[in-house]
Amino acid sequence: MRLHLTLGVILLYFFFVGCGSIPQPFQKTTLNKSKLTLPIVSSSAGVVIKGIRGPIGWVGDAFAKAMAESLRKRGIIASSKWSNRLALSLTANGYQQLHIDRAPELVVSWLLVNSNGDIKGIKETRSTPPDEFWNQPSNKMFETVADTNADQIADWINPSPLISQKSSNSTIRMLDIKNAPGDSALYLFKATKAVLSNQGIQLVKNGKSDLTLKLIIKTRAIDSENHNIRLDWILKVNKSRELGTVSQENVIENQLLIQTWDSLAKDIATGAVEGLMQLINQYNSTLSVDVPHRMQ
Repeated sequence: MRLHLTLGVILLYFFFVGCGSIPQPFQKTTLNKSKLTLPIVSSSAGVVIKGIRGPIGWVGDAFAKAMAESLRKRGIIASSKWSNRLALSLTANGYQQLHIDRAPELVVSWLLVNSNGDIKGIKETRSTPPDEFWNQPSNKMFETVADTNADQIADWINPSPLISQKSSNSTIRMLDIKNAPGDSALYLFKATKAVLSNQGIQLVKNGKSDLTLKLIIKTRAIDSENHNIRLDWILKVNKSRELGTVSQENVIENQLLIQTWDSLAKDIATGAVEGLMQLINQYNSTLSVDVPHRMQ
């Protein structure tokens, strides 16, 4: 059965009909006073991690970014930059706890709030960073501290169980991306390969596979400063039968189209993975599990 999943319209309606208004996952947000709105979509709530309060601004923001990356490694749709209408909000206060007999601890109190502003829970985490963390923190230190706490936070919020199922179809071939702006083709393949690998799937450019993935990118100038960008991920079986399409669309600044796509590609791939996994698992569910052995 042909399945069309156009995220933001069909997929969201399928999951949320009867549960109130259909969410708008491309709600415009402001990032560092920029007009940039990242093309992210998810049919689940996901979680947006606000800057950690307590330390100076850039430290809190860097920690929030590291925590979002750690949660994504654990299969949770998370970001420190974007949110959709159903997104959970994770804010925190952090401080240094001094001890006489041991190294200082980083104590963080996490507050989880749903899209209606209702408090879902409060949790405290404690970790002991290296001494340099308190004076000259580095990105690597933020990553280490975030990974130390990420398992607790992931088990606590767990907003995205839909992508936890591993796929039995282990290889997908991705076709070349045509007319991709800047270096987007390189980084989109790399980022998509990484997020699918977390789901037990290998993405390749060459080789045999029943499933093929085609990504179409369309850009349209809106004004002198902004472009509309649309990404359609088309999954096919045997190069012909279409299983479905995962679509993402949003407005971004013109300058982003010509800058490196490394960070942006990771956010795009993270937003697309849930819809792709639903298509893949739908396909695998139609396959016969018990194949009789051929008689010798």
